[in-house]
Amino acid sequence: MIKLFNTRTHQVEDFHPLKDNSVGIYSCGPTVYNHAHIGNLSTYIYSDIIRRALKSNGYFVHHVMNFTDVDDKTINRSLTEYPELDRMEALNKLTKHYEQIFLDEMKLVGNNVDDIDFVKATNNITAIQKLISTLLDQNIAYIAQDGIYFSIDEYRKTRNYGQLSNLSFTQNGTARERINNDSYSKDNPSDFALWKVAKANEPSWEYILPDGQSMPGRPGWHIECSAMSTTNLGQPFDIHTGGVDLIFPHHENEIAQSTAGNQPELYANFFVHNEHLLVDGQKMSKSEDNFYTLPDIYKKGFSGLDLRMLILQSHYQSASNFTWHNLESAANRWQNWLSIAELRHQVVDTPNSEQFEQVGQIIEDIHDAIDNNIDTPTALMLIDKGLSLFSPESIDLSALAQLLECIEQLLGLPILTQTPDISDAQYDLIEQRNQLREQKNWGKSDKIRDLLANDGIYIKDGAITLWTRQQKGQK
Repeated sequence: MIKLFNTRTHQVEDFHPLKDNSVGIYSCGPTVYNHAHIGNLSTYIYSDIIRRALKSNGYFVHHVMNFTDVDDKTINRSLTEYPELDRMEALNKLTKHYEQIFLDEMKLVGNNVDDIDFVKATNNITAIQKLISTLLDQNIAYIAQDGIYFSIDEYRKTRNYGQLSNLSFTQNGTARERINNDSYSKDNPSDFALWKVAKANEPSWEYILPDGQSMPGRPGWHIECSAMSTTNLGQPFDIHTGGVDLIFPHHENEIAQSTAGNQPELYANFFVHNEHLLVDGQKMSKSEDNFYTLPDIYKKGFSGLDLRMLILQSHYQSASNFTWHNLESAANRWQNWLSIAELRHQVVDTPNSEQFEQVGQIIEDIHDAIDNNIDTPTALMLIDKGLSLFSPESIDLSALAQLLECIEQLLGLPILTQTPDISDAQYDLIEQRNQLREQKNWGKSDKIRDLLANDGIYIKDGAITLWTRQQKGQK
């Protein structure tokens, strides 16, 4: 039984699917105009773990994630990058480029993109316009000079707005917190745009108003996710994920759009939000010069999997802190795991019933930790405990294989994939070196050592000569 903290009810709850054995998840994806920053990636890592946990419990999971490929950021950058192109061509060229970069970076941090159904706002314009028309027909939305707006006042006559964030309203009906920064001709500062009239030189789609007039424009951000989630998963669906920064206003507005009027009162059964990734104890900000992307991680000699290890060391409901020192510690932990995994190619199997039973219990405890509200820090500590049972002199290979499979499948750390065996030719070189060392021919043995190091294979001499791909002190 999986337990998750449900932001909608503000408590940890047992998860039960709405339909049989099938689970629908919607994750707010990236705005594809640049690299995702490491805080964004942390959100996608946690949603990847949730999907893995559900699958390990035998559920069929349909995981949908959107690309926001039309908004102010994508439009402005596309026109700047490709001024010579048609405005729609420029938008498509920019967003397709960053969609591919995003998919590549998702793989680098260990996320399984093959298990995700990616959808694009520009491919769902018809569904978006249909939802807007429903809201207009029921007088929950209204037409202004510069677009179509959602009326918070009308919605609040029959529904509760702000159920995730416990919003309060002033006497004039305005939310005490800022809902959006649109400076348009809306009736109430709390209202938000569903459809924005196209400005000059912007890509646009035709929208036919109830009176037959055309209003060329583009969708607002919030309506995109409402339409894409329900079109692909139905309503209500099981789980909506995202960072805590999206609770208000984005997810509150999604709920409002999808439950207004005679639409179902429930939008998503569970909302699961992860806390911020801090940098040196502060929120990421370009103005603070602490804004990092995955290329920044690689420039420092670290990998996407080092970052994944760092993220998983914190519970998703707790703010995690990125520092270069913390990343180095996470990288060392990952390298140690890899070194133990490599032993399976080098040692003789020593069947050990006690070791096998201990590992079996640890694997069960790891699954329990993940099922208990995605407790990744405890799961990692249990893995440390399990791997510490193995030494070159004592490895039950069956037990080790089961633990490594658990790490790869449940935590998304590809420990088996990252530790293939070396070639026969490389084994021959190691044997030649051992013979040269017995003959005390240190010069030639050192040359073979250096030759192997050039191939990324490092030798550790001891009672048993071992090789590893992880050089001491290497990031």
